[in-house]
Amino acid sequence: MIKWGIIGAGNIANRFADSLEEVTDGELYAVANRTIEKAEAFKANHPCEKAYGSYQELLDDNQVDAVYIALPHKYHLEWVLKAIQAGKAILCEKPATMNQAEVSKIEAALDAKPVFFMEAMKSRFTPAYQAVKELVAQGEIGEVHTVTTSLCRNFDESNASYHFEKDQGGCLLDMGVYNAALLEDFLPGEFVLKNLDYKLHDSQVEVYVNAVFDVNGKEAVLESGFDRLTDAKAVISGSKGEIVLYDFHRPTKFDLIVADRVTNNEILNIVDDFYGEITHVHANLKAGRLESNRMPIADTKKFAAIIDQLKAEIF
Repeated sequence: MIKWGIIGAGNIANRFADSLEEVTDGELYAVANRTIEKAEAFKANHPCEKAYGSYQELLDDNQVDAVYIALPHKYHLEWVLKAIQAGKAILCEKPATMNQAEVSKIEAALDAKPVFFMEAMKSRFTPAYQAVKELVAQGEIGEVHTVTTSLCRNFDESNASYHFEKDQGGCLLDMGVYNAALLEDFLPGEFVLKNLDYKLHDSQVEVYVNAVFDVNGKEAVLESGFDRLTDAKAVISGSKGEIVLYDFHRPTKFDLIVADRVTNNEILNIVDDFYGEITHVHANLKAGRLESNRMPIADTKKFAAIIDQLKAEIF
């Protein structure tokens, strides 16, 4: 039985804990928050052995096998590095880092003290996403030449948390990382920015980005925003047809379009969109692997490189 500790007790930590309850070979053992009161409240909703009022106390508990880091973006690096030092397997909520430089620090720490590490890019572990990957690999739409992604939502600033904070806010790290992950997966190569449209908030964070990249002669489009609502979808276009993947950050539906024939597909998640990544981590831990073949740290670095390139142009 794999014993999990959760660092952070916010909304996404609750969703993770709900999913973990459905996994047969793992259990929630401990939760940590900055205050013991919040940790105890989380424990009341998600029964576990321990509630800690500091993150380090959880890492010091030798009963914890793996940690899920569910903190705001800017705290990920600190607690990933401390979890590595504590010898824990790590699943870190996306974005795992603020930039490429932070990924390099994690790589160096893992070289010095190897443990399992994976960014929680849960979209990659959904059955619908995997089905699309297989169709593309089998050549159903021919050679991919263009991938467009759009994920924009209207955020109510009065109810936002870190979203508009200058040091960690903006749509790119919060939502655009999903776009970057899909683009990199279906169009591997060097991303060279061709066109960029963006809008800044008064707090000097980007609230809309529409970027077009050249990737070895192919085109990648990343549209992300906090200030408008778009149909959340990715369109993967090839020489023989295209695939439209809906809600690509947590997909369950896609259309396959070949020779003007549209095939609608629905593949529901097992339990939810967290379950696949949790069971994937378990499979890796049981096999003694230190890295996922589906979400390696090299990919985390590529996402960060895409976002770094955009931020360098915007700021």
